[in-house]
Amino acid sequence: MKWANWMLDDLRSAISFLTIIPLGFPEGRKAGWSFAWYPLVGVLIGGVLTLVAGVSPFDSGLTTAFILLAWVVITGGLHLDGFSDSCDGLLATVEPERRLEIMKDPRTGSWAVIGLILLLLVKFLAIDNIPVELLLIPPVLGRWAMVLAVYSFPYARKSGLGGFFRDGLGTQQILIATGIAFAVCVYFDIAILMISVFCFVWLFGKWASRRLGGGITGDVYGAVCELVEILCLLVIGASYG
Repeated sequence: MKWANWMLDDLRSAISFLTIIPLGFPEGRKAGWSFAWYPLVGVLIGGVLTLVAGVSPFDSGLTTAFILLAWVVITGGLHLDGFSDSCDGLLATVEPERRLEIMKDPRTGSWAVIGLILLLLVKFLAIDNIPVELLLIPPVLGRWAMVLAVYSFPYARKSGLGGFFRDGLGTQQILIATGIAFAVCVYFDIAILMISVFCFVWLFGKWASRRLGGGITGDVYGAVCELVEILCLLVIGASYG
């Protein structure tokens, strides 16, 4: 059936973009259609983390380190790169146009280094404080948050990778992505966390948009994912740790 083939094609695109698994990008499909399956890719990533936690023969400290390592490796550091560039640009005390230039500069500034160190440190400590089975939640809601951010805020540049991947994103993709994220959260009896994620995306997106002159970029999408994952880890740790 055509719709099944289209669904698989879009899922392949989402997996190829969000992970290091090279399934390719099918021709004839708009990149934005793949956003529907971003939370499902989060399930895949969360499954890898849970597997690492389950098979590790080491103590909690080393196991946490390997979980974090697997998290970085399976995603290819994609969102960490966006987060570091966002730190350099959004925290700079310059005009919006200059912030966009800084975020596009391949060189790493002090804010990027500081931000990455703090992010990974907090993530490491937070992972060790939540039940193993709930490791599935942060990757799912992190990618759902990306879908919300891309849909809710205009793109700040006239062209770029982030703009390319917005093409085709619409209400249908939002509904499917939200349905998947909701189903996962209901299964783990933590659906209320989605409200906190939604509020964070809106507030952070509004702030970043003002800093960049009325829109956000692909780097900010990555920052949203990383920060929402941290938010989920902290809330889950406070509730269930």
